[in-house]
Formats: sequence, structure tokens, C-alpha cells
Amino acid sequence: MKKILGITFIISLLVSVSVNLYSQAGELYLVTVKGKVISAETGEPVSYAHVINPRVHGGTTTNSEGIFTINMLTEDTLTVRAVGFVDSKFYVTEFPPKPLYEIKLKPQRYLLNEVTVSEKSSLRKSLGLPEAKPLDIPVEYRGDSYNKDPSVLAAVFSPLSYLQYKTSDKEKDKRATRNAIQTQKEWVQFSKYHNLRTIKRLTGLNGPDAEEFMIYCNINNRLPYNASQMEIEFQIMSLFFEYKKEKEGEEKEKAGKE
Repeated sequence: MKKILGITFIISLLVSVSVNLYSQAGELYLVTVKGKVISAETGEPVSYAHVINPRVHGGTTTNSEGIFTINMLTEDTLTVRAVGFVDSKFYVTEFPPKPLYEIKLKPQRYLLNEVTVSEKSSLRKSLGLPEAKPLDIPVEYRGDSYNKDPSVLAAVFSPLSYLQYKTSDKEKDKRATRNAIQTQKEWVQFSKYHNLRTIKRLTGLNGPDAEEFMIYCNINNRLPYNASQMEIEFQIMSLFFEYKKEKEGEEKEKAGKE
């Protein structure tokens, strides 16, 4: 009789534990996840990759060894993004989470159009360019059509021309126009990566929120217009974390007043 009661107790205990674990699996928990992001091709750590949680419009970045730590709910799906790699999705499938997760990113491959190499003169003819002839005029005597200021020697060999270049309103207008054209070219290149589409892709923001953050980025831009794509994307994420902190501070201040 005692044996039967003992067996019955053990079975009841196992059923209770199983039911409890099953019920936990369907609940949400806030967990701290630690991971390491590496290249799927070389196995090397991916430094300063972005780990984004779209639900909270925030995230973190990996350190120089590819390590990151983030708080998330067990239902969250993270986006891991790095320049030169394909985006990867990550989520926790067990509770409690593992001590360390390894996330592999696949390198991004870019397909270039076919390039045909031909003799220079044939290329010049196909483009309809006239045949250039060398100039025997010294640099210090050349006009403003060259995108270079005359050297100091020009003041010695041709002082009147040098003075006219420095003081003439017409020459000043030419230089201002040239600088404006150069700035415009650099801005076109800059806006190719610093735009609303990039902000939506990196931050997960949409609609008015994305437009508001775009204005914030324009106001707080610290990069020159000739910045690279990587520099632009890193600045966007840096500004995004600052933007989130400012928003949280404003909300706390507003709640305190109420």
C-alpha cells in the first residue's frame, strides 16, 4: 500500500512540474541576452554591429570583440545589422536563455555590371570628346577656368593678373559659383545615404516619427557632405540613441508636472 501511495505521489509531482513548465512556455518574460556576432565566412567577430529591437525602436551595438548584451521580452525578434553584411533576425527559443548566443552574419555580395576595357582613343571617340593638346602656358599665367588658385609666384611674375584675380568681383563670383557647384555635388552624394529611407531601415521608425527624427538628424549633423556611407549610418544610429534619451527625458518631465 505504501509503495502504491509513493508511486502515485511521484507521478502527481511529475505531472505538476510538466504542467507548470508548459504554462511558463506560453508566458512572456523579460530576459537579459548576451550574444556574439561573427562573420559566417571567416568566423571573425563583427565589431560595432547594430542590434535593434523594432518593438521599442531601440537597441545596442557590439563591442570590438562582437559582444553585446540586451534586455528583451521572450517574444521579441531582434534585427542584427552591420555594414557589408546581410541583415539577420534573432529570437530566443528557450527559457531561461543560454549564457551566450552566437549570431552569424553573411557577407553582402554586390553584383557589378560588365565592364569592357578598350583603348583610350576609342573611348574618347565614342564619348565624342575632342582631342586634347598640351598647353605650354605656365600655371601662374593661366586663367580662372582652372580649378586651382594661382600660386604665390604669380604675384611676382604677373602682379597685375594676380591682383585682378584676388580683387575682381567677377573672379570672386566665379570662385563662389565653383564652390557652390562642388558643394551641390557633395550634397547629392551625401543625401544618397542620408535620407528618410535609410532612417526607416536602420531605426524601424515610420510615418511622422521617422520624419521628425529626420529633422533631428539634419539639425545635429556633424559630418561633412563627402562622408562615406558607413560614417553616415553610424552617425544616424548614434543620434537615434541620443534622440530616444531626449524623448524619454521629456516624457518623464511631462509626467512629473502632471
